[in-house]
Amino acid sequence: MQMIKVRIRLDRLDDLAELNAAATRMPFDIDLVSGWYVADAKSMVGLFGLDLSSPIRVDIYTDRHSAEPFLRYLRPMMVER
Repeated sequence: MQMIKVRIRLDRLDDLAELNAAATRMPFDIDLVSGWYVADAKSMVGLFGLDLSSPIRVDIYTDRHSAEPFLRYLRPMMVER
């Protein structure tokens, strides 16, 4: 299984709900990683444990072609490593 990793910054709690809605429409797994905490992007409850004060890593479990619609959604939030 392939995995794509990107880093994003979420500035508002509303960003979590929007990210959750976008992730839920995808047919592959997506995790958000903040420090040691890992949350399923499709679980709104799990997302509330994320530390939004620093960038969050997004792990997308699919190939780049399949992930492209979700990556387009994430581009405005992406940060450099």
